[in-house]
Amino acid sequence: MLALRNKIALRLGYKSWDDYQTEIKMAKTSAGAKSYIDNLISGIQPKFAAEVSAFQKMKAADTNNPDATIDIWDWRHYTNQLKKQKYNVDTEALRAYFPFQKVLEGMFKIYQSIFGLKFEQITAPSKWIGDLQLYVVTDSATGEPLGMFYLDMFPREGKYNHFAEFEIIGGKLWPDGKYQRPTVALLCNFPPPNVDKPSLMTHTDVETLFHEFGHALHSITTRAHYARFAGTHVPGDFVEAPSQMLQNWVWDKKVLDTFAGDYRDPSKKIPAATIQKMNDAKLATAGVFYRRQFAFASLDLALHGVHQEDAPYDCVAISNPVVEKVFLPIDPGTTFVTYFGHLNGYDAGYYGYAWADAIAADIATAFEKANGQYLDRDAGLRLRHEIYKQGDGRDVSLSIEKFLGRKQSIEPFLKKIAVTGTAEKKKTPAGPSQESR
Repeated sequence: MLALRNKIALRLGYKSWDDYQTEIKMAKTSAGAKSYIDNLISGIQPKFAAEVSAFQKMKAADTNNPDATIDIWDWRHYTNQLKKQKYNVDTEALRAYFPFQKVLEGMFKIYQSIFGLKFEQITAPSKWIGDLQLYVVTDSATGEPLGMFYLDMFPREGKYNHFAEFEIIGGKLWPDGKYQRPTVALLCNFPPPNVDKPSLMTHTDVETLFHEFGHALHSITTRAHYARFAGTHVPGDFVEAPSQMLQNWVWDKKVLDTFAGDYRDPSKKIPAATIQKMNDAKLATAGVFYRRQFAFASLDLALHGVHQEDAPYDCVAISNPVVEKVFLPIDPGTTFVTYFGHLNGYDAGYYGYAWADAIAADIATAFEKANGQYLDRDAGLRLRHEIYKQGDGRDVSLSIEKFLGRKQSIEPFLKKIAVTGTAEKKKTPAGPSQESR
């Protein structure tokens, strides 16, 4: 794969496959992507080192060996042990607070309010499943119809078995000045109700719903002139960021209290201490989690970097040192790269996960600083008009900066994952024209 990709890139006049792949993304060049990941690697180093040190002490106690080292096969075990010992939360018991219909209605109420929208259920003209729902979305101020969304929420035989938003009709401007209103479908697999209980969601399910519905809003509120650039048709290293950002909502007690209540007694809310413990558990090993992600992003870019056309590839020799340098010591006889399925489909693009996470944290600051925080209407309308509405009709870097009122930064991301400080305050480089950041 690498040899063929490299040959294609060179024949097309690029220096490498990663330069070819990043040209149409926010990164613009492989140098932009690499610089971004390198800044994150160095920025997260203090937290990563502290977590590995905590793991080392646990392993030293387990093995009676004060010199025990944390190897790459240890991190999952000690992540689990740490969370069990310090942050034990009964996730199954939390289901009682998340009956599906209440969560859906609560999410609708929040998104309608902050984005200035109105959702109205109508009868679907035709259905592919009996419990299919169809909603019309209008602007709450003007009454202008904006688009529609279908909800296909529960599992069944033969159905797509993950969670995703699919575009059915994309937005675009017709020659006569009318706008083609988008229609999308949300396909989910939440636990179905039974005779004794309603559908009860896990907290992760709720997070997934808030995320996926963000993609639906991105698609429906677009006003980009061309379908190719409308809604979620944005650079691959940005498309997840606006929805990723909306996941913050379900970790906030003020937001959760608007819809989460015990289905047997809705007046009972999730205790603040439980929500705090959930947040603490999420942050406890964020350094190790993200350094692993950064290692994969780095090896992906390294494998697709500059390479002579006819020179052979020693993929293990390229990738193993990268993983060891960025993450943890590995057995030199192992070949992680032969298992790394993301090389097929995310080639020279795995960095996009971290890129989107950092942008999402940056965008979220506009809500966190607003008077109403995550329920703030002004921040929501600005997000809708400066980012969702634009699609890729203008450079998404410009859209982000217009929304934020400043240049992008990785500092909010580092702060969010509890990195208290970095050696240097670095702004996020997003391409050759912005290297001054």
